[in-house]
This record gives sequence, structure tokens and C-alpha cells, in this order.
Amino acid sequence: MSNLVAIEIGAIRDGGASNQDDPSENRVRCQAIDILGSVPVSRIFMEPKTYMTSLATSSNRPFRQKRRIWALWVLTAAFITFQLFTRSGFPPEGLVLGILEQAGILLIMLGIIGRIWSIIYVGGRKNSELVTDGPYSVTRNPLYVSSLMAILGICLIFGSFLAAAIFTLLAYLVFFYTAKREAQYLSHLFGEQYDTYARRTPLFWPAFSNLHWGQGRAFSPYALSVTSRDALFILAIIPIAEFVEYLHASGFLPAAITVP
Repeated sequence: MSNLVAIEIGAIRDGGASNQDDPSENRVRCQAIDILGSVPVSRIFMEPKTYMTSLATSSNRPFRQKRRIWALWVLTAAFITFQLFTRSGFPPEGLVLGILEQAGILLIMLGIIGRIWSIIYVGGRKNSELVTDGPYSVTRNPLYVSSLMAILGICLIFGSFLAAAIFTLLAYLVFFYTAKREAQYLSHLFGEQYDTYARRTPLFWPAFSNLHWGQGRAFSPYALSVTSRDALFILAIIPIAEFVEYLHASGFLPAAITVP
């Protein structure tokens, strides 16, 4: 659906009759971003400055996903730096660290499965069709929930409660803000259909009692391949965490700070 619409405004004269001799003198054609829905013509002419300001700042337009991606890359860089110069306060062979690592691996696997499950339902149809079945029946943002689960798992395998709390919270704020902005745009795009869906389906945290499998769908092979590639990157974090732990334990990479 194009975000650009042509707004035709006919100049009405002599009791509503338009000038048929020279339409170019009485008709104005302009292009505007369709982010405000139906806008009264009087508002455009009587309040042009207010209208243009709202046009530029309205949230009824697609969220720029590059902002989310860049924010996550900044968090990734900060997390890597944090792990290189800190080490877990738990003994390397201790029970607590072992439990954290196993819990982290489990969360990573669940996150990957959740992302693949979500992309099977929505791949190639985002913003063109309102998907409400499968994972989208328990939360409106299963991809973000699955990604957050994987992020928490990654933090845990490094053996730090502090890192898990800080970076999972920051990632949650990024995902939640993105989800809110996307919800506003989808409400504008699909109208009452989305509003009805939103009333019964949580924005973020899943309500598994709402699960509805729906009918089988044809998925996008490209979207699935991208998700699978991302999954391999996430899985690669596990041996990297083990290698960093080895460097700390052997003294090749002295840790400046010990964190819980």
C-alpha cells in the first residue's frame, strides 16, 4: 500500500458549480503522505503550519526499523565490551554457573524456535495483511518476544545476573518502543480490524490461553532463510562464551571487574 495519495481539491464557485472552461485554474492537485487518514480540507488551508507539523511528527507511519537495528547493534557492542573486561563472580565449575549456562542455552533454543514459528506465519506479509493466527494469537509481537528470550539466554550463558538484568531490560525497552510505534501504524493501516485484534491480544507478553493455530499458510522461503541465518549467528554465541571464559580463566584476558 502506497504511503502517497493524491488529494484533489476542487475550487467551488457560483453556488457549487466548478469552472468547466479552465479546470486548471480551479483545481489543485497535491501529493501528501497518507499518515493522518482523512484530513478535513479546511484544516489544510486554515491551519497549514499546524497541519505540516503534524504531518512531520505523526506516529501514523511505518516505524523506521533501521533505528531498532542500530539500537540493538549498539547494545551488542556494549555487551561484548562488558564481557571482555568483566568475569562472572561464580566459580567456573560451580553449580550456579552450570545452571545459568543450561538455562541460557534453553532460552536461546526457545527463542530461535519462536522466531522460526513466527516467520512461517508472517513472512512476506508484514504490513500487507493482518496476521492473527499461530504465535500472533498469543502476542502481537512474537518475533520481538522470541528475540528477547534469546537475548536473555545469551546473557545467562556468560554467567552474570547483572549483565542479564541490564541488557535484557535495555533490549526490552527497544522492542517495546518499536512495538508501540508499529501498533499505532497498524491501527491506522487496518482500522477497526486491528483495534479488535488488539483488544483481545497482548501487545508484548504472551497470553497462551488465546492460542489459535489457524489454517495452513504458504511461507516466504527468503524470510525463513534470513531467520535461519540469524539463528546460526545466535548459536555461535555459545562457543564464543566458552572461549571468553577460557581466556579469563587462563589469564590471557585479565578481567578488570568481577560481577555477580
